[in-house]
Amino acid sequence: MDAPGRIFSLGLLLVTAVLFSTLTAEARDLSSLKACEVVTGKEVAGIAKGKLMSPPLGGAQACAYLVEMPDGTVESYRFSIQAPAGIEAMWNSQTAAERGQAVAGLWDQVYVAKQFMASGLSLAAVKRNDLAIEVTGERKDVLLAIAKLAISRLR
Repeated sequence: MDAPGRIFSLGLLLVTAVLFSTLTAEARDLSSLKACEVVTGKEVAGIAKGKLMSPPLGGAQACAYLVEMPDGTVESYRFSIQAPAGIEAMWNSQTAAERGQAVAGLWDQVYVAKQFMASGLSLAAVKRNDLAIEVTGERKDVLLAIAKLAISRLR
């Protein structure tokens, strides 16, 4: 094999090794993470500038919060922690418009979009090969603040 062929083969081998390690890397064990402890109801109510209506509802990796606003309206927010593969697969099947607006500076990839088949917005953030979070709710500023708080605690 000539020199250009050897260089091409080595390059291909290196790219294959990197792709394989990226695709087979294991995400973080989520069993010890509890969404309602990562972001508490009191914190969500404070961020939204309202009053928590009831204790947050949820299981280990998901938590729902109902917040009564000063004008009497109710806003609902949901925070979940998950393996990144599901969010990444969803993004891979979507158009750029469906993925929504990219948000820089939080994790590897973050998008805010209108929720599919529901009212409100969804923020999805991925820390590649580690974990992902999703925050849904009424207002973008609140979603971003909840995501920033969660990300600061999940490093």
